[in-house]
Amino acid sequence: MKNENLHNIKDSGFKIPQNYFEGLEDSILAEAKLKNLVSNSGFKTPEGYLDNFTVSVKKETKVISIFSKKNMLMVSSIAAALVLFFSLNVFDNSPLSYNDLDTTTVDNYILDETEIGDLTALFQDNELSEGQFIEYTISDETLNSYLEDEYIQDLYSKKNLKNKNKNEPSVK
Repeated sequence: MKNENLHNIKDSGFKIPQNYFEGLEDSILAEAKLKNLVSNSGFKTPEGYLDNFTVSVKKETKVISIFSKKNMLMVSSIAAALVLFFSLNVFDNSPLSYNDLDTTTVDNYILDETEIGDLTALFQDNELSEGQFIEYTISDETLNSYLEDEYIQDLYSKKNLKNKNKNEPSVK
């Protein structure tokens, strides 16, 4: 039935048996007279039955909260141990190589963990000279292969994308 036709319904949908209200008063009065006449229900308890009657009451059990500090500490320490276990790559048995290292990671390590005195001990005075860096020439083939490298191309495309986004006016 659709909601728009609800205001047209004249019948409530409930039905009562015929002559229900005509005999209702008589049946209620007859039941009330019967209760007044019969005060005894027919059931009796023996004399002194409840005198020696004892009920054993169980001691109240102690309620232990699931969310106590001890339980929460134990659950959180187990969760932390599992996270640590899976984050350590225990199941990864592949060997590492120098190609896996990122250049910036190595640079940061050298800058943070070493001192100038340590670096000067590694190089002798005769090994490094300013002339070696000035006179060093790169062949065209080496330069082209370096510029065609995917890593360099990726860096160049990201730089151009950033510059392009900075120059474009924002549209609202």
